[in-house]
Amino acid sequence: MNSKLGYQRRRLADVAQALRLARTQTSREQGPRAQLGQHQQQRLETVVRHAATHSPYYRQRLAETGALGDGPVQLQRLPVLTKALLMEHFDELVCDPRLRRDQLLDWVGELTGDQLYLDRYRVMVTSGSSGRPGLFVYDPVGWRAICAQLLRASSWAGLRPSLPRQRLALLGGAAPSHISRQGAATMAVGLHRVLSLPVTLPLAQLVQALNQFQPTYLHVYPSVAMWLAEEQHAGRLRLAPQMLVTIAELRTPAMTQRLQDTFGVHPFNAYGSTEGLWGSECEHHQGIHLFEDATLVENIDADGQPVPAGEPGARLLVTNLYNLVQPLLRLEVTDLVTLDPDPCPCGRTLIRTSAIHGRSDDILSLAAGDGGRIAVHPLHFALLTRDPQVREFQVVQDGPVLRVLIVASQAATASHDPLETRLGQAIAQQLHRLGVHDPQVTIERRQQLPRSAGGKLKLVIADPAARPVHTNTR
Repeated sequence: MNSKLGYQRRRLADVAQALRLARTQTSREQGPRAQLGQHQQQRLETVVRHAATHSPYYRQRLAETGALGDGPVQLQRLPVLTKALLMEHFDELVCDPRLRRDQLLDWVGELTGDQLYLDRYRVMVTSGSSGRPGLFVYDPVGWRAICAQLLRASSWAGLRPSLPRQRLALLGGAAPSHISRQGAATMAVGLHRVLSLPVTLPLAQLVQALNQFQPTYLHVYPSVAMWLAEEQHAGRLRLAPQMLVTIAELRTPAMTQRLQDTFGVHPFNAYGSTEGLWGSECEHHQGIHLFEDATLVENIDADGQPVPAGEPGARLLVTNLYNLVQPLLRLEVTDLVTLDPDPCPCGRTLIRTSAIHGRSDDILSLAAGDGGRIAVHPLHFALLTRDPQVREFQVVQDGPVLRVLIVASQAATASHDPLETRLGQAIAQQLHRLGVHDPQVTIERRQQLPRSAGGKLKLVIADPAARPVHTNTR
């Protein structure tokens, strides 16, 4: 009883502080860039100088690189942090010597809820779908900054406190250490009614729970949203959400239209990461505004050079401006992003993506007819997204062969359409048009596809030397 009361008091404190911070952040959204820059520099000075004092790793690295002088901190002079370095030097990087990587990994494996480590720290593990799992620790200030971004994104989609209370259905990861489960637990303070469901539940159970709850706000991965759209069309799911938000996976225009036609609302697209970078579409649905007042973001090319707005980058560097216990300075994130050079009609001055193309880990490299290599992007498989008989798919590069694993819709199961042959030929023709030499494609039906602990489709590497494509569709 006392333990439950303590959890609830802590959640109330987290949400109250997050609401205050979200209001402050919102007040800056349409202000001049110079005002935003002053805030960013102030927060950067705080986290970098804290890291130089309290993190043995950064104390040494900043001294070696000469990145920290007497003048203002310059972001571009700070050393880049890769996920591999983060995990290899975890014990020296964190600012509390009681935090040890192996002990934390053991502890987080036993989590059953949103317990805190040492009654202070929130510990989360990323799924490692690209082969590199990450361990992230947040102190109360850092976690409340994450919650503020969650509140901000949901408010952009139209969520407000009301009577009767809004009913929030949050479909996300299965593991208690996943950020979607941690965020849902924090938000369950009574402001709204909250139903948190792991997407690894059997579809029939998800449908039953959602029908019973009747959410007014539905927060879900795009791939799972497409499952639900199919169930809605079949009459097994009967929802009328007022707000629909998708997050964490690639959502194509065809998927957007399908969701809008099915549920009668224009879905908002959000961006979220355990590293701390969040963002959301505004009411104009012309790209995702990144909440750069909480996390700095740099779009760089394969050589680590800045990419001008309007051109696609090879990866992002993110700097969390609030997490003081685990400084994340210029951490590499493999998202492929194009930033929009034009202002948004909404008037907000936050940077905005014109496209999020997926992850660089998701790009295939196939042999070209002239002896070179062809880069094949997940969007080149959009024909599977548009096919009404494909519910979801996964592409595995197995040497020279592309194995396309599909979960067929119920309509496909009942029809006599030669699905495997038709799709295999269509994909091979698409690859041939791109210049791929002698494309070899096999189509394999599955009852379900493997998912990570975070609930997203898991990358499958049949050939360790190959680079897999991971796309989520219906």
